[in-house]
Formats: sequence, C-alpha cells, structure tokens
Amino acid sequence: MRKNTLKALLGIVGAVALSGCLGSSPTGSGSGSGNGTGTTDPGSNGSNGNGSGTGAGDGSGNGSGTGTGTGTGTGTGTGTGTGTGTDPNLGSRTVDYGQALRTAAIKLVGSLPTMDEQASVKDAASYGAQIDKYLADPRFATQIKSYFSDMMKMGGTINATVGNATVKVNLDAAPTYAAELVVKDQSLMGLFTATTATCPTLNAATGAFTDANCTMTNGATTVGVLTDPGAMSQFFSNMAFRRVRWIQESFACNKFPTEFSAKPVAMGSGQFTSPWSFTSITGGATAQINFQDTSSVICANCHTTMNHIAPLFANFDAGGAYQTAIQVHTPTPANPVTTMADWLPATEGLAWRFGTAVKTMGDLGAAMAADPVVQKCQVQRAWNWAMSKTDIVNDLAVVPDSTIASVWTSFSTGGFKLKGALKAILTSDDFVKF
Repeated sequence: MRKNTLKALLGIVGAVALSGCLGSSPTGSGSGSGNGTGTTDPGSNGSNGNGSGTGAGDGSGNGSGTGTGTGTGTGTGTGTGTGTGTDPNLGSRTVDYGQALRTAAIKLVGSLPTMDEQASVKDAASYGAQIDKYLADPRFATQIKSYFSDMMKMGGTINATVGNATVKVNLDAAPTYAAELVVKDQSLMGLFTATTATCPTLNAATGAFTDANCTMTNGATTVGVLTDPGAMSQFFSNMAFRRVRWIQESFACNKFPTEFSAKPVAMGSGQFTSPWSFTSITGGATAQINFQDTSSVICANCHTTMNHIAPLFANFDAGGAYQTAIQVHTPTPANPVTTMADWLPATEGLAWRFGTAVKTMGDLGAAMAADPVVQKCQVQRAWNWAMSKTDIVNDLAVVPDSTIASVWTSFSTGGFKLKGALKAILTSDDFVKF
C-alpha cells in the first residue's frame, strides 16, 4: 500500500484586543503594538504557513480637579508566518527504485521483476529504461485491457433477450479497443471519435491485436465506443439513462448532477442548481414522467443534462443493435415505448453540455473529445490505478489537479497518449519515494 501526501491542516489567524475602564475616574488613552511569530502548517500541496500574534499597550491619562488620573491602553497584535508549508512526512521520504519497480512490474506485466531486472535498476535512468521495457512487453496489453475492463465495467459475454430471441453479446470489444490505443501509442480520444476498427481482439499470449469493425445495423455509423454493441447491451435501461450514466461516470469521472449555475434558485424542497432553463425538460401534470417535480428532490438538477443526451442512445435495442425506431421504454403503467416528448419539449435540441449543442452521435463524440474534463479524467483514472487507489467515482477517490499537473500538461500537449502519461506517473516522486 502506497504512502501518499497528507491533507493540510488549516491554521487560525487571530488578534487579541485588551481593554479596560476606571468607572468615574479620569481616563486616559493609549496605544500598543505587538508582533507575533508565525507557525508553519504542513501542507500536502505546499500551503503557506499561518501566523498569529498578541500585543500589549501602555496608556497615560491626565485628570482634572483633585486627584490624579490613570489610564489604560489597548494594544493589537499582528502575526507574520513564514514557511514552505512542506509536510514533514513528504520530506522524510527517500527514493527506493527497487520497491517502486516491484509495484510497477505487477501493474504493467502482471508479475514481479526478475532478479536480473531488479539488479539492473540503480538510478533514475536505469529505472526509467526498465519501465519502457515493461510498456513494450507483450504482457502489458493484457494488463491495460484489464484496467479498461474495470474502468468501463465490461468484459466477457452476456446473453440478451431481444424480442423472443436470445442473443450472445461480446463485452470485450470496447476495453480491448481502448487497450489497443494505449499499446500502439495512439490518441485516447479515439474512444469517442474513431469510425473503424473499434471491435478488435487480443491474443493474450503474444500481445497482438487483430483489428475488426463492429457490426453496425440499419445504416448506423461507428463512433468510438459510444456505439459499441456490447456497451449498448450491457447498459440497456428505461429511457437510455444507464447508457448516459455509463459515459458520464466512465469518461467524465463524476456523477450527476455535473453542471452547476453560479446563481442557484430556491425551488420546492431544495435549490435548482443547473445552468439550464427549468422548463428545458419535460414536466407537468400531463407528462409521462414529471422531470420538473420538486416535491422531494429537484429532478431537474440531473435531468436537464441527462435528457439532452439520452435520445442519442435510444435506438439501440437490448442486444446492442441500432434500430430505426426508439427501443427503450418509459417506466409508467403499460411500459410504453419512450417518445421524444418524454425527454424534452418540442423546441429543445440535444446537447452534451449547456451551450454545447449536438445533433448526432458523431457530434457527441467530438464534443466529448474536446472537453477538458473528459481529457483530464483519463489521467486521473490512470493515476489512481498506478497508485493502487480505489475508484474515483464510486469511492470518491478524487485526484486534485495540483497532484497531476505535470502529467496532465504532457498528456494534453502530447496528443492524449496514455502510455507516456503512465511512464510519467510511474517515474514521479510520488511513486518512487517511500
């Protein structure tokens, strides 16, 4: 189990004011100043130290009449803090390429390094060279396919019932295609834009891929894994919402709701937080499903996004085949086939996000490939995999932007190739220091 950075503790900055009065005695006035010393709080991302201080002041007073006057003064203190904010636990780590190599080998090739491999690693250069060898090893293809199977929640085969027939559906194609993009050092954005060869097979013994086109029906075109028959079958559901959730959580790294307005509006039992118009989705007493309901939760917070995407996935049947008519149903009495009016008013078009309109599945794929959230998600998931963290969505194992800043920069400027990002992660201080 890897040791990672601790969360920062936030300091409290305070000032103490002293005051007094002498009842009917003549009063004086005074001023004081104080200097405080700063203390450094450890911070996992190099947070600044916070300082606190106290001060005391002197006062003098002049009385009139008989007697003498005394005075009290108040003083304020200011504190200054200095420090790098470095977590001492981070500073105490030392490089151990041998231990790092063992973890990297299990991740990349599925076994511990050999004695010769272990002996060959003496410094950063030799360690990096061995990582390159693992990334080129035939066994890497199987390992990275397993990673994508977990990420996409797909693998093997399932039996689907279509009408009165049972159809065997392949769930391996999408994760295998993703693995091929990585092994062949191609852009991972092909997951959303490729038009051919998205249903390859993998020879686990040799690490070789055999390209093949997915079987598309009724004139449908391939759009990366978004039209993958296995994915469409695996996530078949009422109103196509499981398919929408699948692409959101797998490739955008967060759950719905995913869009938020800068000015939430109080509504019903909560707040409407979406940037969309509240009436941009179907609702009201005559609707099959009242997505504008506010009696318990604000349905529109999620569905203003979901309903603008779901119709694109509605024509795939339970076996993952594209049909010329809508195949999903609305969960109301009689379980009718869903109509466009069940999702959206007639005046509404489709969209990936508010302000990013789409008309076709190809448009959706292009919008996803251009979305920095989707792009960065691939690095965040790879980071958690390398560091043996749990799922970024299901377990809220969130990866801060600052943690992956350098890896993200090289990934986004280097053609979205995950193999290079993996090497950057596996050679980073966070991986090789313990």
